[in-house]
Amino acid sequence: MDDDSDSKPRLLVVKGTFEQFGGAERDLLNNLEAWQEQFEITCTSLYIPTEARNLLESLGILFLTPAIPWGKPVGHWAEFRARASRQASNRWWNMLELSEQGLRLQDVLATSDAVHLTSGVGSLEFSQLLPKDLPIHYHCLEPHRGLHEDVLHRNLDGSPKQNLALTRFLLGKQRRRDTSMTHDLADRKNSTISGNSPWIQERIQSVYGEKSGLLWPSVNLDVWAGESPTIQDCVVAIGIASYVKGTMDTIDMLAGTGLAYHHVGGGSVEDIATIEAHAASKGVELVVEPRLSQGDLVNLVKRSRAVVSLARGEPFGLTPIEAQAAGTPALMVNEGGYQHTIEDGVSGRLLRRGDWAAWHAALDEAKNSETRREWSEAGLENIEKMGLRPEEQAGTLALIIDKLRE
Repeated sequence: MDDDSDSKPRLLVVKGTFEQFGGAERDLLNNLEAWQEQFEITCTSLYIPTEARNLLESLGILFLTPAIPWGKPVGHWAEFRARASRQASNRWWNMLELSEQGLRLQDVLATSDAVHLTSGVGSLEFSQLLPKDLPIHYHCLEPHRGLHEDVLHRNLDGSPKQNLALTRFLLGKQRRRDTSMTHDLADRKNSTISGNSPWIQERIQSVYGEKSGLLWPSVNLDVWAGESPTIQDCVVAIGIASYVKGTMDTIDMLAGTGLAYHHVGGGSVEDIATIEAHAASKGVELVVEPRLSQGDLVNLVKRSRAVVSLARGEPFGLTPIEAQAAGTPALMVNEGGYQHTIEDGVSGRLLRRGDWAAWHAALDEAKNSETRREWSEAGLENIEKMGLRPEEQAGTLALIIDKLRE
């Protein structure tokens, strides 16, 4: 860390758990090095996997976790009883006195200048133990979709896992808890909430009735740079097999194209069996990728005909800007946050769900080397215009924290 670290604000970065280790978790970790130019950082979470620990240690960032790593309780009964929220609250309170590292969270809070809290399982609960005079920035990547929407309560084919009205009723306690904690945080005099796209700003307003600022995610262009290998007859989609990620729609769309579908993100044993059977019935070659290293993911994206997504209401979606950085066409459904990072026909394609003929035409466009180059260049220009690089995000966060500290 730089010699002038003592002059930097001391920022406590909080994430409930890195257990899922999806795009949101990777985005946070990938930005920390740039944030160190602005802050002296400490990180805390109820679960930090080895890969995340190694990165934090390589950056010289102190982190605190419970002596016994916390795993989110699963199952309908756990959801209805709000067990995850109650357990997370208890673990956070216990960490005030002791962490795995032998440090007390309350000592870190006492020496912090501000807190950056990223949404997710077990995150909002942390806000309940903060001293009232400690500034807090809440980066709400999306209102809890399991509580405020029904997309997570549907099977792969969209059918309800159980009666949706009953599910909503049974989740009432947890939904009220989530809303109450959000209002409590927003009502603090030295707090602010940011969405990660204009789409999520709208969702925060409609779900919680709260106004929010904007802190974009980012993409490290260096990671995706370099020459592309020979393009293969395949497409890649990223995200756990689910209705919300549009996995079955992706298979339906690819039927008849002759393109292989590389599904990155896995899923439950049952869901993988279901999509394998569905792909076979549609004549689509399906390749279920294990969790890929950054290097392997970059290679896969670069050699693909296109990166595709039919996700429902994606909050922001890193895949379009990563595809643009890699020089691979991004073909996205015209919904959610994708509308802010792609200009249709200029930096990729925004396509209507169900209009498979239009998708097939776009896949044909994506074969053209000149089109690939033009879309990527336009995407890179937009990334620069929007300020979607880690250094720019760090600068925006510094302005937010400075304003809170005033």
